[in-house]
Amino acid sequence: MSYQLQPKPLQLFYYLPYIHQLAIPMVPQYPICNFPQQMSSIYYPAVPGTSQDNCIVIEDDNIQPPLNQIHSMMIQSYTNRESIVLQDQVMQQEQPIEKLTHQTDNLNENEPHIRISIYKQHSSQTDSEFILQNDRILGSNYKKEIIIGRKRQQEDKQDSCDIYLPHGDKNVEKVHCKILTDKGFTFSNTLTKPLILFFSLFRNNPHASKLPFQVIKHIYSFIKNKPQFYICDNGTRNGTFMKIKKDKLRKIEQENTYLIGADTFFHVLEMKSQLKQNKSKKVKDQNYFYNALAKEHIRKGAKIHGLTLEETDMLNITLNEIKTTKQKQRTSQKLSQYDRPYLKISFDNQAIHQIQTHIFVANYNQESIYKIGRSQECDVLVNINTVSRRQAQIIYKNNEWFIHDGEGLRESANGTWQSFQNFTNKNHEKKQQQSRPQLIEDQMEIKISENIVKFDFVNFGTTKKRKLNKVLIQDLLNLQ
Repeated sequence: MSYQLQPKPLQLFYYLPYIHQLAIPMVPQYPICNFPQQMSSIYYPAVPGTSQDNCIVIEDDNIQPPLNQIHSMMIQSYTNRESIVLQDQVMQQEQPIEKLTHQTDNLNENEPHIRISIYKQHSSQTDSEFILQNDRILGSNYKKEIIIGRKRQQEDKQDSCDIYLPHGDKNVEKVHCKILTDKGFTFSNTLTKPLILFFSLFRNNPHASKLPFQVIKHIYSFIKNKPQFYICDNGTRNGTFMKIKKDKLRKIEQENTYLIGADTFFHVLEMKSQLKQNKSKKVKDQNYFYNALAKEHIRKGAKIHGLTLEETDMLNITLNEIKTTKQKQRTSQKLSQYDRPYLKISFDNQAIHQIQTHIFVANYNQESIYKIGRSQECDVLVNINTVSRRQAQIIYKNNEWFIHDGEGLRESANGTWQSFQNFTNKNHEKKQQQSRPQLIEDQMEIKISENIVKFDFVNFGTTKKRKLNKVLIQDLLNLQ
């Protein structure tokens, strides 16, 4: 159904001050970059002589306006000219991508783009650099998925990778991970309903039309879609890891896997962070909780951290009772049955085949810090040369479990890395599946074998904090 909206008092209309007689869809959304070519295959231009200047033709079956004689004539005119313009529309639909490819082969420094640097760990030399702009790697074709993988060998006939990795050929697969561009630059330029209302405000409101261009641009940066790129592991054997920064806490989730040093991993087996109100299964007697901790220590050799002196005495008493009486209860008691926050992890070092289990116990609404490293002062001692003296910290804060690298202002030598793949999926599934997509952030680093891939966002504006600078404030004060 096609119709035209005519301006009336107290009625909502959409106007674009810089687009003349352009058909704009309400649902779904379409990108405004290269807009005429993309829309021409679906919407027809306005009929000459029947529409006013800057009036937008909207086509949507969900809207049912009152049809009068003028509207019926307009719809009939659209139907009669479908066969005439069909051939031109098909040609325009097939050509835009090819034209746009030739226009954007060179980097536009003024437009937003992402610099992807690849280098070997602990090396100051950059091996290769790629530019991600307009949802593609410059020099490559447009794809929904940008492939990162092993460098082409002589026996490989086809090079399917957009970004190749020069180091660690044995541990890097042909399609190791992928960058998803579905919500990238094109998605950011999508013309949405808030944007149309924003443009119509400056058309109809005399006060808004007096705003300086810098103020309008600043407001526009808030309401437009933000470009978001995601990366995921392709189900590889050795995995893909993202770096945990020393100055940013990262939330711990169950089944996460972390890499410290060169080849030391620890996995999150169980955890409880927030208070759960479940009266039917809640056990009030804390002696049962110490009994569950004691069994974890006896059966699996788990080391308990975070107990007070009184709680440690209660745990020792329970341990002695179990050892002396050889107590065996019919029902197996689990830590998850009790209302107490805890985190259970297991360390695994492939070089020495050493497996250790640690349980961190905390209290609700209280902050607890547990240190991991090679120093004797750490709660978890990892006596391996590739692990730093103060490698990482596990923190229970605001009823959540977090982890960050290093201690204070110092970061670890080899970094603390989180795997894209879950621990259970990697060990129980015969065929690895694609991991959950992770959002790519500015200055983000990922580790693939010996390769470090770093993402630098250029000309994306102020993303952390958006403020009114002195120029914008002065423009608003001078507005009459």
